[in-house]
Amino acid sequence: MKRPSIRSAVVCGLLALAAGAAPALAVSFNAQFFASKFNTPGTATTVMTLSSNTFCTLTGVGVEDTDIALERATCRVTRGPVVWQLDATLGSGSTDADVTCIAVCFNN
Repeated sequence: MKRPSIRSAVVCGLLALAAGAAPALAVSFNAQFFASKFNTPGTATTVMTLSSNTFCTLTGVGVEDTDIALERATCRVTRGPVVWQLDATLGSGSTDADVTCIAVCFNN
């Protein structure tokens, strides 16, 4: 019985990879967004782009004056049924803290 050559195995492997490779989809930059909350507890929300044809990601967080144990500052990007949302939140123990959040969105 004749064994297949290494060359045949490599060619078959490359053909399998080429056949299974999905075409690359182009994405393009849409916009950059900011949300900030200063000194008082609560959430500042920025409505970003439509969620049906874009995707967004958190790219930057700036926090200042979280200098006592109960001060909390967070950033969050959420995909809703219609739009993406960027939230900058200061927790209930925050008295002088600041948070700035940055997100970017891309067309897909």
